[in-house]
Amino acid sequence: MATPISPLEGFEYPSNMIKKYISNLEIFTIMLVDGRIVHHIASDAEAFKNWLVVNNIPDVRILELCK
Repeated sequence: MATPISPLEGFEYPSNMIKKYISNLEIFTIMLVDGRIVHHIASDAEAFKNWLVVNNIPDVRILELCK
């Protein structure tokens, strides 16, 4: 299991490089802190989303609802 900052297996970026994300089923669109956008197809979408949540990475959909 990945530690909070380390990358999750199959995903090359550690959590401290991620600014926010949005997902649709197993496809995640991720904005990195340097402004780049990357896409990730998770083999286990629930585990990947949980890793993002544990690392306090904001979901764009929730950010929009809070406006």
